[in-house]
Amino acid sequence: MRTLANFGAYRSVPHICITICFWIVLSSTRGTDLNTPHKMASYIEQEVELSEGHESDSGASEPVAKKAKKSKEKKRRHQISSDEEEEEDEGDEEEMRDFIVNEGDEEGGDEGGEADAGDESEKGSDVSDDLLDDDLDLLNENYQNTRGRVEISDDEEDVRERIKDRIFGPEYGDDGRVEQPQYAQNYDEDESRSESEQSEDQFIVEDDEDRRAERRHKRKGKKNAVSDQTLDDAKEIFGVDNLGEFYEDEEALEEDFEDGEEVRVAKPRGAKVTLLDTIEPSELERGFVRAEDKKIICEDRPERFQIRNIPVTEADDHDLHLEALWIHKYAFDAPTLSKQSGKGLTLLKPGGDDADAWKVGEEAPEKIQEAIRFIRNHLFEVPFIAFYRKEYVESSLLMPDLWKVYKFDEKWCRLQMRKLKIMDLLKRVQNYTTSGLEEAHALRRVTEKDFQDLTNVQTNEELMDAHAHFQLYYGHEMSRIQEWERLNTMSEQSVDNELASRFKRSAKIDQYQLCVHCGLAAFAEQFGLTPEEFSENLTEYVKHEVRQVERLPNDAAVEFVKEEFLQFPSPEKVIQGAIYLLAQQFSREPAVRKKLRQVFRQHLLISLHPTLKGRDEIDENHPLYGRHYIKNKPVKELKDDEYLSFVRAQKDGIIEIDLHILSNEEGMNACLRACMENDNVPTFKRSEYSEVVEEWDKLRNHVLLICVNKLLIPVFKRESHENLVDEAKEFVMMKAAERLHDDDLPDAGTRILAICYSTDIADASFAVVINQDGECLEYQRLVHFTKRLNSFRPNESQLKKDDMKILIELIGRRQPHLVVVGGEDIDALRLVIDVRQSVGEAAQHNLKIPTQLTVEIANPDPARVYMNSRMAMQEFPKYPPLLLKAISLARFTLDPLVEICHLCNADDDILYMKFNPLQNEIPKQELLLTLHIECINRVNEVGVDINRCLEFPYTAGLLQFVCGLGPRKASHLLKILKQNENLLESRTKLVTYCRMGPKVFMNAAGFIKIDTTKVADRTDSYVEVLDGSRVHPETYEWARKMAVDALELDDPTDQTIAIEEILKAPERLKELDLDAFADELNRQGFGNKSITLYDIRAELNYRYKDLRKAHQAPAGEELAQILLKEDCSNLQGKLVHGQWVGVSYRRLNDQDVENSQSKISNVTNKWICPFCKRDTFLSPDLVNEHTRRGDCPGTPMGIRVRLDNGLTGFVPIKFFSSDQNKTFMDPTKFFKPGQSQYFRIMRFNPERIQCDLSCRSDDLKGDELQQKFDLCFDREQMESDQKAKKIKKAQKDDENKNRRIFQYEYFANYTDEKAAATIRRMKQGGKIIWPSEKSPNMLMIAWKVTNDIHQVIKVDEKEKRRVFEIGKKLLMNGEVFEDVDEIVTRCIEPMANLAADILRYRYYMESGYIQDVVENYLREQKRGAPQRIPYVITALRERPGRFMLSYLAGSTPRNESMSLTPDGIKFRGHTFTSTEECVNWFKSEFARRQQEALQR
Repeated sequence: MRTLANFGAYRSVPHICITICFWIVLSSTRGTDLNTPHKMASYIEQEVELSEGHESDSGASEPVAKKAKKSKEKKRRHQISSDEEEEEDEGDEEEMRDFIVNEGDEEGGDEGGEADAGDESEKGSDVSDDLLDDDLDLLNENYQNTRGRVEISDDEEDVRERIKDRIFGPEYGDDGRVEQPQYAQNYDEDESRSESEQSEDQFIVEDDEDRRAERRHKRKGKKNAVSDQTLDDAKEIFGVDNLGEFYEDEEALEEDFEDGEEVRVAKPRGAKVTLLDTIEPSELERGFVRAEDKKIICEDRPERFQIRNIPVTEADDHDLHLEALWIHKYAFDAPTLSKQSGKGLTLLKPGGDDADAWKVGEEAPEKIQEAIRFIRNHLFEVPFIAFYRKEYVESSLLMPDLWKVYKFDEKWCRLQMRKLKIMDLLKRVQNYTTSGLEEAHALRRVTEKDFQDLTNVQTNEELMDAHAHFQLYYGHEMSRIQEWERLNTMSEQSVDNELASRFKRSAKIDQYQLCVHCGLAAFAEQFGLTPEEFSENLTEYVKHEVRQVERLPNDAAVEFVKEEFLQFPSPEKVIQGAIYLLAQQFSREPAVRKKLRQVFRQHLLISLHPTLKGRDEIDENHPLYGRHYIKNKPVKELKDDEYLSFVRAQKDGIIEIDLHILSNEEGMNACLRACMENDNVPTFKRSEYSEVVEEWDKLRNHVLLICVNKLLIPVFKRESHENLVDEAKEFVMMKAAERLHDDDLPDAGTRILAICYSTDIADASFAVVINQDGECLEYQRLVHFTKRLNSFRPNESQLKKDDMKILIELIGRRQPHLVVVGGEDIDALRLVIDVRQSVGEAAQHNLKIPTQLTVEIANPDPARVYMNSRMAMQEFPKYPPLLLKAISLARFTLDPLVEICHLCNADDDILYMKFNPLQNEIPKQELLLTLHIECINRVNEVGVDINRCLEFPYTAGLLQFVCGLGPRKASHLLKILKQNENLLESRTKLVTYCRMGPKVFMNAAGFIKIDTTKVADRTDSYVEVLDGSRVHPETYEWARKMAVDALELDDPTDQTIAIEEILKAPERLKELDLDAFADELNRQGFGNKSITLYDIRAELNYRYKDLRKAHQAPAGEELAQILLKEDCSNLQGKLVHGQWVGVSYRRLNDQDVENSQSKISNVTNKWICPFCKRDTFLSPDLVNEHTRRGDCPGTPMGIRVRLDNGLTGFVPIKFFSSDQNKTFMDPTKFFKPGQSQYFRIMRFNPERIQCDLSCRSDDLKGDELQQKFDLCFDREQMESDQKAKKIKKAQKDDENKNRRIFQYEYFANYTDEKAAATIRRMKQGGKIIWPSEKSPNMLMIAWKVTNDIHQVIKVDEKEKRRVFEIGKKLLMNGEVFEDVDEIVTRCIEPMANLAADILRYRYYMESGYIQDVVENYLREQKRGAPQRIPYVITALRERPGRFMLSYLAGSTPRNESMSLTPDGIKFRGHTFTSTEECVNWFKSEFARRQQEALQR
């Protein structure tokens, strides 16, 4: 059958729109009936065949091109194989570094040679083949069609990972949800790796599905003449002006509805690009014009059942029974890791309906089975079951429970699919192991117990355990098994399948497989138990005794030391390898994992510690304050979404999460103890005492230690983290749905005036009036609406009054029933008061103004989202954003459900609303599904008037949530009805005209209501009055029967008249015995319909009664949350900043004045007013005059405060100060208006939107916040971190207290210690300048004299203007300098040059002046040449900048000092410019003195 099912998988999607355009145009001109699926498919097939007639046969060369492509892929695989193997070998060496000896580089050389040889063997391709390959690369990139064959890319996938994808699906996690790995990565990147990544090698899975042959039908087609009206409709749909381009280069696609296989059709080369080729696929998806969308529309199944990740399928009674028991256990009875308030059946929750708990729990599995039967076998959606099959489920399951059953049905189906896939793999392995091949003998045999254990798997975690077990034993052999299967079936496979099944054997070998390959499995058997035996000992009872060999471990291991296995060169390495091998096998036993997982979760603890960033950010106003230091808190004490808040904080980098169980220094913990003993009997230990047994028992304990602590606990941590995140996410989504739930009931004929303003006072505000249908009647621009009526600024008050006059005139013209102001901030309270005051004053003079007009504040969040949406610009393209916001606010007030559903569009604008602080941590699709479910519940409770959706398009968003429909089916239904004069006369027309299938009709009919009064005015056809009620068409006859019986008609032939009469007098129905009627229906085989009959009677009393509550203005905490944009429950105890406004006084009465007695102040020696506490009066008479004349403001009660967030507060007198004496003094002495200060919120009053504050020092310290700390709060660690922070801050302050802001190449703000370390690393002559730590007016200059000597010079700063600046004058050694550069140039550099000259002198000794060393050296020189006078120059370490000239003229060495000055070398009172000059002068002077001595 020809369809468009898989059209959307390709880039050539424009042909969808072409075909649909043909369908729209030709159906109107030819009169062709295309509404039924088979007729439409036949028509599309005809048009496809006609459209291909003009195509050329250019595709004939494609098979050759494909072969060339495969050749190129083969070449590419060969070229990259060497590099991959080298990388894998390097990874193996790193993995085995603990107990494997390095083999050297021989393998890498061999592989490189093979790669080179492979390169040389593939040098035969020519230029034309390369061009063809490039073209095919481009085609392959465009089509992206890989189903039905295996593609081998540059980076070959791991085979076992591919199997895992087949079993678990690439888009789903282990829990059956769409995978969101960020939480696991944020928790622990190393521990979050899968076990396949940690220890398995790679292999590739072959797709066994056969590819379908591609067929094309090419015939010439011709265009059809169409009317102008039809062309206009088509242009409007596609948004183009010229439809001619849609007819160019058409293509036809063929698909199969039954299996949904994708077919790839090559686009002819040189085809002209049309307009639709440039349309983004996302835009086509928005318009629901893809092939898969059309298939969903045409199929007679609820849309949500089709688009579910695991589509709904039928099941027999046995499967339904098993599934019901599973859902009851894991959806309602299974314990959670943390405390979750939303767990369990709704009827059993606190606050739920009164019911016998035992009876509800007893009947729940049966009711769940009935619900699943309705969903899977009857294709009934949840609202239909809740409304029209109440008798079967209502005693135990309410609407939320039914949705949970629906969700867990998907999880059950996914679990069964994965089990079947693993079962299939086990069967394949079993066939291979029993084939008789030599390679198969080494594999572990698949037993019936393996199949039974897999059948008994109940959770995704158990399934992952089974998968890990399979991967360990068989994963590495899957490529060999596939090759064996291919050889067995080669004669039955096509050439393409043969080529696709050629796999490259992975060169990578993991640690476990290396141990097996080296024969250590035989040595591991000598430990005494097989993995299966250990599993039975642990999980059942100790039935297997440990077998004991008679040799010591080292002696037994010698046999396994072989030359060909270089990784295990010694018995110790063999033992390490065997321990690891056995630990892996024990850890992969599913029963072992299941038991130890339970133990781990029972003892699971959580610890939190803030990071360095967190210690700075988490203050007492942070939501995590009091929980940021937690030590060893049991996870089961975490509440609701608490763990998700920790995860978000970890993502922000402010805390670190540690999930763990307590263990001692030796690694002993609860899991390890449970692993070692079962009922106090050792599971893996020999009950003997000998040297051999003790040595083996030590190794056995080491096996269990690695199995538990190294292999299992990291897995359990990751699983627990994911489960905790999932539980918290469920709670967040539940709270988001509750926030979305709005029970406001719109009043008929209500007109709403909405006012929206901006927080920017410069922006104009807008007021708009809408009617009861949401249509905009009139709007006004109010430029000065946000200004104050009592403003002191010139003309501001008058401008505000002018705007209020415009508003009053608008109210007089349009007569609104309600005025709402968007609650943008706390100023909305003032604006509402202004509007009320203006309306009240105007009503006294204008009769058109209602005196009791209600003015209230409304939530602006949905309107804010609408204002910024794409659909708002499409609906009102010329309106400014704030006006769009006002329209949406008015519509939201009129009917919140309509406006919320309006935001549930293709852009998912509903997600931009803020429902919960943690909603950004929820995956988009999961949150969207939760919000949609809430919309489905509300919409089906209220019903949808489909004719109103046609008349007012903004309400059409409701229709997608009708039971059985969805966005595609709803859009398609509206398109069909638009061709019928926008009118649906009856529910029957849904089938006869709209071609709605029986299953979809059964779901949707009862929730689509028809206003029979309006329809009767527009048509002459018969109108069924029951179509305007909740009565389902399947029970119309029962309703008519009830009407006839109630009216006691003798002639029941005309039942329509009876219905009309009973609707006028519904009280007659009370006389009916509905229980007897229900018994009669039960006898006739209709089942128990008692509740249905009572619902019919209620509906006939009031057709489609809206059960929502009447509209109520936001008040209390709801209003406070709208205005403050934060949770009011967190305000109490919060530290806030604000300004003093003024003092509040209690007015005096005459009695107070008469009884007053003034006192004299002990401080000022003046008289004090007993009321206002002023102490400036010179006599009591002046005090009396002050009080009697009315100058006294009264007794001060407190001070008014305006906080930074706009909230108003009040500080009572008793909360002024901790010093009680100040509370009896005049407050104006301590506080002035406008003064800023911090306050503590002592109490928040949501009714008055006001808070009581305190500014006492004791309260500001926040000592009472200690009561909010978690019970497991780690105070010791917090105090330790705070102490370390203070020490670090003090050190930093010490470093910064004398800092200078100065740019110079030798200057740095160093400490003395750091400067000394820096100068030691410099070369001779290096210099550095830094501020002194001893004085803020001193600099230090150090320069390098020799390699290990540097001189430090102090420089005093004079005439400093600021502390951080360098002084205008610098004083060094009594000399004044203008700047640092002058000091360096005139003093430091000359001395450094002189020092360098001395160091270069031929008689300079580098050791420095050490008296014994110098004297011994001189004596040696003297003995060698007695006639000479030896001398040396050395540096003085004790006096940097000075040198010592030592010489030996006689028998005693003599020393003379040389000092460096900026002018030169100072020696004996003389200054020399160089060392040579100084030494020459010394020699001549010495000779002169000797000559004089001889002469005397």
